[in-house]
Amino acid sequence: MDNGGLLLEEGKETRRMYRLSLWWVEHRALLRRLGYIAFIAVDALVLLFALYQLLDAFALSFDQEQRVVYEMVAQGQSDLHSYTSANKARDLEPTEARVISIGKNRYDLYATLVNPNSDWWAEITYSFDTDLGATEPATEFILPAQEKPIVEFAYESSVPVGTARLTIEDVIWHRVDHHLIDDWGTFVGEHLNLSIEDAQFTKEVNANDDAYGRSSFTVTNKTAYSYYEPTFYVLLKRGSSVVGVNRATLSELDSGESADVTLNWFGTLPSVSEVAVVFEINLFDLSVYKPLEGENTLDTRGRVFNR
Repeated sequence: MDNGGLLLEEGKETRRMYRLSLWWVEHRALLRRLGYIAFIAVDALVLLFALYQLLDAFALSFDQEQRVVYEMVAQGQSDLHSYTSANKARDLEPTEARVISIGKNRYDLYATLVNPNSDWWAEITYSFDTDLGATEPATEFILPAQEKPIVEFAYESSVPVGTARLTIEDVIWHRVDHHLIDDWGTFVGEHLNLSIEDAQFTKEVNANDDAYGRSSFTVTNKTAYSYYEPTFYVLLKRGSSVVGVNRATLSELDSGESADVTLNWFGTLPSVSEVAVVFEINLFDLSVYKPLEGENTLDTRGRVFNR
């Protein structure tokens, strides 16, 4: 068998490897020096570039960059102001106050307050300005998109009171957390589903032939929540005008429970064509929710605001 060709090729490959090895041995030191020089050159270029950038930032272009930063901040503040203005809470809207005489130089001062915001609820400090001065400041809350009565009961005056005006002295706004409450309308429907039935007003006479009024209604809690101290305003109307106002508070109202509420009215008794009942519960106050057996505050919060 002729192996001359294979031996020739193997000999060529051996000589090639020998020459490469010999070249590497002879030039290894030179290549090492060239590598060091290249590394030093690249490192020096990087260092010079960094020094130039620092010099440019703090000396050459400092004033120009400061102007750019100021322009960005000013533009950002303008955008932030526009966003804040577009999303801030709108002012509460008080209606014209009414002065209701209840006899013996006493008056109920009544107005309605409207919250036009669907994403904000508020804690307010208010007073009524009358002919003789202002009433003592009092506090209340108002839920998003709520219209509620604001009343100063049994205001005493030695002279007749002709006019009054509701003054909002301070407002603390709270934004609805949509991480907890996805849709406010649905949340209200689930938490304030209280049914008012058989609201009526009658005039009675006691054993001394003294006349007094009596209002009554039945409330049913159709929600899944039990409440402490729900409040009910009873409004006596003649036509569209409120001619009498009273207030009742229950100690508690359990889920599914019905309660009969009766209020007596003394003093001047108006002619009445309609009885309206307005209830209020501060749904953001965890203390109004009656806890389940063995439930703590965090459990109540999770149950109440569970989406």
